[in-house]
Amino acid sequence: MNKSKFIEELKKRLGKLPYDEVKEAIDYYEGYFDDAGEANEQAVLAELGSPASIASQIIASYAVKEAGTEGSGKKNWRTSWLVVLALFASPIAVPLVIAAGAVALSLIIALSAVVFSFFAAGAAVFFSGLACVIVGMLVVFQSVPTTLFVVGVGLILLGIGAAIFIATVKLSKKCFKWLTKVIGGFILKRKSIKDKEAVQA
Repeated sequence: MNKSKFIEELKKRLGKLPYDEVKEAIDYYEGYFDDAGEANEQAVLAELGSPASIASQIIASYAVKEAGTEGSGKKNWRTSWLVVLALFASPIAVPLVIAAGAVALSLIIALSAVVFSFFAAGAAVFFSGLACVIVGMLVVFQSVPTTLFVVGVGLILLGIGAAIFIATVKLSKKCFKWLTKVIGGFILKRKSIKDKEAVQA
């Protein structure tokens, strides 16, 4: 492998990141090679390791950084997906990747199931309240006290349903950010351990 192949592969593996992030990383490593000089190209390649290893660290760092910022649900899902990509791009032992990937996937599925169940509960309460309000309005000419009672219960249920929905949205954002940080931190820790082992060797 030479400098151009290293840079080309690194750029390819960073393709899912925003353009500015990719450009910053590529500029850094091109500068690193330039500072070392053409005569030291192979030494730099040996020091840096594989482009896959570098890419997984950059992706994980970016995902952890993104997880610490406020964002939309779509952005949070994208960040979680980047962490999964970094996990599978990381050149660590295959059984460890499979095990970590299975744990990450099971956590995401479990978290999604909990979020969905809360959404479903909130929706059920909300629509029950809406039904009560409609039924209350339909009996207004038969019994005003009944109408007031049923509409009142309906409004309370509407409020509870909306509160469950808002709380679920906020909680799910925090949970997915936490999960992203945990998995991203795991990847960065593994990379740090591998770098220390390489230095000691």
